[in-house]
Amino acid sequence: MIRQPVGARPRRAPQRRAEQDGGSAAQDRGSFAVEFAAGFGIVVAAILLMAVAYQTSQTGAVVTSTAREAARAASLTSTTDDARRTADHLVRIRFADTGTCVQATVETTTSRFRAAGTVLVTVTCRTNGLLGWQRTLRATGEATIDRYRGGLP
Repeated sequence: MIRQPVGARPRRAPQRRAEQDGGSAAQDRGSFAVEFAAGFGIVVAAILLMAVAYQTSQTGAVVTSTAREAARAASLTSTTDDARRTADHLVRIRFADTGTCVQATVETTTSRFRAAGTVLVTVTCRTNGLLGWQRTLRATGEATIDRYRGGLP
């Protein structure tokens, strides 16, 4: 057994890092929970923002392609009334399948409906948004009527 000299000080246990810096471990115990809660909220908000942006871009792509397809289908008909009915029918069918639009309107412009003329179809869609947010998207499609097609005025 080793004896210490009579006037020697006893050794102290090494201090923790937090105590050496002037703080105590008891003060830092709840900080992790607060940091986690704040960070988790930010991550959830970022994910929701990305989901809304993704849904908006996808719905915009569907509205644009539908307007183009409706214009092309309208350009293949023989009368202006058939062109309007065909465009409207195609838009209604497309949005019934996807369920992206709460309300859709179709505007078909047939003022240049003749050989080598054009048909213009504008589709307006009020979306069924994520988290209750609704947006109105609008797209226009234009198609040229065949120059050598017979039966048109």
